[in-house]
Parts: sequence; structure tokens; C-alpha cells
Amino acid sequence: MLPVDGHIERRLADLPALPGVYIMKNAQGKIIYIGKAKVLKNRVKSYFDGSEHGGHRAASLMLPYIRDIEWIITETEEEALILEANLIRKHKPKYNVLLKDDKHFPYLAFSVGEKFPRLFLTRSVHKDDSQYYGPYMNSRIIAQLTDLAARLFHIRECKLKLPLASPARPCLNYHIGRCDAPCAGLITPEEYRVKVNQARLMLEGKRDDLLEQWEREMLEASERMDFETAGKKRDAIVALQSTGVRQKTDTTDPNLSLDVLSIRRNGTLAAAVILEYRAGVLTGRRHYRLECKLEDDETEIFRQMVLPWYMEVPLIPAEIATDIALPEDAEPLQQALSEKAGRKVRFTNPQRGEKLGFLKLAAANADMILVEMRAEVQKYSEIDQSVFELQKVLGLKKTPFRIECVDISHLSGTNTVASLVAFKNGRPDKSNYRKFIIKTVEGVDDFASMREVMTRRIRRLEEEGTPMPDLWVCDGGKGQVDATMQILKELGHDQDLPLIGLAKRLEEIVFPDDRESIVLHRTSPALKLLQNARDEAHRFAITYQRSKRKKDLEVEWLKIPGVGHETRVKILSKYRSAESFMAAPVEDIVDLLGKVRGNKLREEVARYCAKFIEPLDSNSSEDVPAEK
Repeated sequence: MLPVDGHIERRLADLPALPGVYIMKNAQGKIIYIGKAKVLKNRVKSYFDGSEHGGHRAASLMLPYIRDIEWIITETEEEALILEANLIRKHKPKYNVLLKDDKHFPYLAFSVGEKFPRLFLTRSVHKDDSQYYGPYMNSRIIAQLTDLAARLFHIRECKLKLPLASPARPCLNYHIGRCDAPCAGLITPEEYRVKVNQARLMLEGKRDDLLEQWEREMLEASERMDFETAGKKRDAIVALQSTGVRQKTDTTDPNLSLDVLSIRRNGTLAAAVILEYRAGVLTGRRHYRLECKLEDDETEIFRQMVLPWYMEVPLIPAEIATDIALPEDAEPLQQALSEKAGRKVRFTNPQRGEKLGFLKLAAANADMILVEMRAEVQKYSEIDQSVFELQKVLGLKKTPFRIECVDISHLSGTNTVASLVAFKNGRPDKSNYRKFIIKTVEGVDDFASMREVMTRRIRRLEEEGTPMPDLWVCDGGKGQVDATMQILKELGHDQDLPLIGLAKRLEEIVFPDDRESIVLHRTSPALKLLQNARDEAHRFAITYQRSKRKKDLEVEWLKIPGVGHETRVKILSKYRSAESFMAAPVEDIVDLLGKVRGNKLREEVARYCAKFIEPLDSNSSEDVPAEK
């Protein structure tokens, strides 16, 4: 993890695991980079992980200038990609120009100004008499829509300039039922326009209106016994229902604009999000963090804030859609905004269709911001005050919200294991406890064991892109602390990972540098926190060592020289452990193995298992209570 300031570190921790667009800003608040992500948390963190495989050129160029990160969540990665392109075109960030191709997405154009309109793909929008739909992710979607329009509405696919001077011979599409042959004069412009209007309803996402119309026409045809027409309408209804065509309209009309506003409130905190749709395309997001009186509901917040919000913007849209109940004085508010905009502005409460979907997306963004606000407010109330006292007595630059402590445990140099315990906000964070089997050390060498554990732990944190703990606690005095600091230097973390030791005899806090050790009063909350971390690491290590030795005992107790396979099978068929074998009555052993063989084997098992049932902790005579 590359070094970042506290604000960026908090923003990285707050990133949601959702698709969306992220926005990098410099110290002046200017946007310097915009990107999209399938998972915002993973993508944005990759800029700061410092690894060759995770980092990229953008990170090396921008990192010195990034001072803030914002994001807009979307429903899908495809929406994020389109939003990214629109935001890049709008803001033209410096590093997108250098590092990213601002490509143009395909649109579907409907030449509605012609007598016999057709659908065609284009990558640019012109101010002409065509209707534009999109942008779409790729041309395949446009091909599917064009095919659907031909099958359901018989919209022509040819490039002829109609009407022709003289009728032409109908092409194959006419004979297979995909076109009504306007080139041959087999359909009038008026009849064709009806089909065009129906196709536009589909492309504008108004399937419900179209289905309702077709169902009505199907029933009317059925009542007049025109079953052929009724059957065609039924097939068209089934075909349209099987598609998921719901696409926002993109038009060249600058007056067709919309803001979608949602407010979420919890206690005295409120978050408002405004999604800006211009020409039918999501082009940006504005959000506000509010503090309100406890009795203020969302409607009152809307009434008080809507004018200040829109007096700051250069363009007020013609429509402001919101999921908030409109206040009684909504009309005067609309008039004030209309005067500022120079045209009529209205508030709406959509209950169905695309706009309701936009509102849900705005509400999701407002919910996310409100969660961030609540987390920031609750942050200090949820943290044990011992954490802040510990920062004070140790003189730490950063508050030790995350503390990690390691303990090594072995039995006369065998079965060496280690435990790592984590404390978060002054309390045990058991989800981040870790167990280690020491793999590279033989015999009694606590320093080498500590080197292995710290190397494995720090390398794992680096690979995962997880920040280092705010404080590392070592169980021991000056010698152990200096040795541990040497390990941190070798790993390159002696500057960013504070280290202290806690010596048992006087409960003395030891530092790795020239600072004098300190002894806190036995009732000090800071001392209690350090003791809890050390004792918890010791308990966790002993518990793990005990369970590992028991498992080894269960596996190894019959691997005694001179005991053959058949004898082991015979014993294990009746006794599953050394304890049950040793506790069995003498007569049962004699019946199973014979008198001489049974007594001899019992003595061998007792001698062999003695090393497994020595005192559990060779490093300390004190016992540790089992985990509750």
C-alpha cells in the first residue's frame, strides 16, 4: 500500500462494493480523472496498492495530486461505462485526456422526418429531424433492436430514399413478413406512420402503453371474428414481453432536461442527491450533506433547500422529479425557479416508468451517503476511550484504531505455533484473528519464529491492499522490541508501523528507539488495553497449541516402533484414542492382545505419550482461561 493521507485512507475504506464511476480531485477541488468500475472498492484501491501488477500509469502520474475521491453508484457496469463517457466529455479531466480514449458510443437513429422512416446506427448526434436513442454499449444491441422493429412493426431496413419515382419490386423482407414494401407502394405513409409511432413507444421504454394498446386491438379483432388479426396481435404481445428493451431517450432538443432528486434522513442527519439528466442521458451527480432539526421531515427539507440548491446552478431543468411529497407552497417555489430559468419549471412525483427507475437510483446514492455520514458521527462514540488515551501516552501521530499483537508458543521446541490477535476501536476483532504454524524454524528460536510470522502477515496485507495496523504490540522487553524493529526495517515498514513492547515484570511500556520506557498506573485504561491485547494473544496461542498437540496425539499415539499394521488395526477397531486405550480394564486388553503383549504395549504407549502430556506451556507457568 502506497502512503496516503488520512482523508484518502478513510475514503478508500468507505468505498462500496458496487458498480459505478469514481472521480479523482486535486487540492483545488478540480476533477483530474474519471473512471468506471465493476466493483468500486477493488478498482479504486488498485491505484494505491503499489504493486506492479495492480498499479498502472495513471496511479504513478496522479498519486501526488489526488486529495479527494468521490463516486456515483449505478445499477450495472454498462451504465457506469456510459456515465463515465458522458462525464469525461463534460469535464475533460487532465489525465483522461492523456491516458484514456474518450470513444463515442453507438446510437440508434430513427429518421422520423422522412415519409417512410428507417432505423440505422450512428456514432454522432446531429441537429436534424431524426430521433436518437442511446447511447448503447455496443452495436449488437442496436442490431437486436432493428431486428425487433422489423419483426414487430415492419420498419424497413433498406437505405432507399422513399418514395421512389416509380414503384419497385418488393424485396425478400416483404415476402417473409418483415416489411410492408413502401418501395412498391403497398402501404401508405399514414399507415406506415402508425407503425412508426408504435416502434417509438418501444424504443422509449413505454412497453406498457404499447402492450395495453395491442391488447385492446386484439380484443376488438376477436369480437369482430377477425381471428387472423387477433392472432398476430397476440404473437406480437408475446414477442415484446420476452424482450427487456427499456432504453432512455437521447435527443438533440436542449429543452428536454430533467433532474432527479431524492432525500434520505436519519435523526438530525440528511443526505440529498440530484442526478442530472440532460437530453435523456445521465451526465452528473450533485449531493448535499445536511444537518436538520429533529422535527424536520423530508418535505420540509425539500421546501427549505430547493431554492438555495438551484440558485447556484447555471441551468435549471424544465422538470425536477422527486420521491418527496411536495410541500403546500410548491407552486410559489416553481414560479421562483421558472423566473430564474426563464421558462417553466415543474415538480413531479413519478409513480411508474423510467423516471421511477431514475428515482430509485438517486435514492440508492442518497442512502450510501447517509450511511457514510452516520458512520462518521458514530465513529468516535463507538470507540473505547482507552484508544485515545493510548495515543496520548504513547505520543502516536495516528489514533491506534487497529492494534495487532503476536505470541509464539511451543513445547520444548516442538509444535511451534503463533497467534495474531487484532483489536479494533479498543475491542477484540475476532474476525481478524489468525493462526500460524511455524514452517521454517526448528527448535527454540522465538526471534526467527517472529520473523516468519511478521513476514507472512505483512506480505499478506500488502497483497490484499489492506492498510497496516496503527500499532504493533510485542510481548517482551527492550531486547524483543529491538529485534522486532529490525524485522520491520527488513520489510520496509519501520517508518509506517509504530511498535511498542509490554514487559511482564513491571508492565513496562518499551520503545524501540532511544525513548525511555514508561510505567502507567495499574488502573490506566491505556494499560488495560495493552494488557488485554497481550493476554488475548497468549490465550489464543495456547488454545491453538493445545488443540494441535491433541490432534497430533490422536494421530501419532500408535506409531510406536515394534507395533505392526495388524496390531494397530485390531486396537483401533475398539479404542479410538490413547486415553481410551489407557483407561480400559486390564482384562479387556488381555482379551484383545494377550496377557504379555497387552501389558508390554500398554507400558510402551504410556512412555511414548508422556511427551504429549507434559505441562502445556513451556514459556509460562501461568494457566490461561479457555475462550468463552
